[in-house]
Amino acid sequence: MDEKTEQQSMELILDAGNGKALAVEAFRGLLQDKDVEKAKKKLKEAGAEIGKAHNIQTSLLQQDISDKPVEKSILLIHAQDHFMTALTMRDMVELLIEMYEKLNHEK
Repeated sequence: MDEKTEQQSMELILDAGNGKALAVEAFRGLLQDKDVEKAKKKLKEAGAEIGKAHNIQTSLLQQDISDKPVEKSILLIHAQDHFMTALTMRDMVELLIEMYEKLNHEK
């Protein structure tokens, strides 16, 4: 694997991991503080980190379809796994916040 792809893979893991951690923090905070707006703000921070990861993934995809395909490696696959897990976590926490709001408005 070339050095650039290795660096991008590591950055993808870092940004996705930060995004996932912030999403979990948003939901845990909601459960503890019952502050929906605070949870949404934290989830927005998670989205920003995941957005950075998405930009890296887009760059890798663009490079891969160009005349210089990206060399596949276990590290790159691992980075993609982190990215997909972060996306899923963010989406699930968003749904859980919506559910929390709905359940608390019905009381």
